[in-house]
Amino acid sequence: MYVRRVGKRTLEFGHQGWLLDESFIFYDKQFDSLWVQATGTCIFGRFKGEQLATVPVTHTTWGQWRTLHPDTTVLAKPKELISRYQRDSYEASYRKWGTQFGLAVFVEGAQKLYPLGILEDRPVVNDEIGGKVVLVVYHSATKTAVAFDPTVQGERLQFELEEAGENDVRIRAKDLPGVIWSGLTGRPVSGVENVPSLRQLRTSQFVLSNWPKHFPTSPVFGMP
Repeated sequence: MYVRRVGKRTLEFGHQGWLLDESFIFYDKQFDSLWVQATGTCIFGRFKGEQLATVPVTHTTWGQWRTLHPDTTVLAKPKELISRYQRDSYEASYRKWGTQFGLAVFVEGAQKLYPLGILEDRPVVNDEIGGKVVLVVYHSATKTAVAFDPTVQGERLQFELEEAGENDVRIRAKDLPGVIWSGLTGRPVSGVENVPSLRQLRTSQFVLSNWPKHFPTSPVFGMP
């Protein structure tokens, strides 16, 4: 998810199905600059070389999101188009071609891909990207992966699995006993009072085979 503001301008975007290295190319309607969806980088036009800022997002099922965030405001779909969004139109293609996904985690100046297949066996990962500490949590039942900064009150914490449930992954810090966090929201759910939530990092789901096309020098977790 990208921020539409570049400098002092708020842009409006559209796309016509163009692809570059298996990534959508979209354009801004004000200047017809071309942007790569996978990286948020402008490759042609007035803003060439600029990169759109991003915001943290969670890719999950609607049922899972509603359980964790019951007060969510939802962008309504046009009634005449609702039937088109009842299922993933690309699902059959994913099965046919054996498409595999990973969680791309972005920190300042660096990024790393965490294959969901590897996270199935490692639902809590303490790691580093470009010298910056990260925590990756995976909920297998809904194939939901998120990433956080594991620094709490100035101290880097090492996390481990407490419990993987139907609706959440509970985690605990080895260095801060007695506190349990929601692994999908980063919020403390029990234990010591006044413990802050974990800061969610910028992430995106990414097709494994497309990663080296856009980030050829960036690592993939669990792979040489």
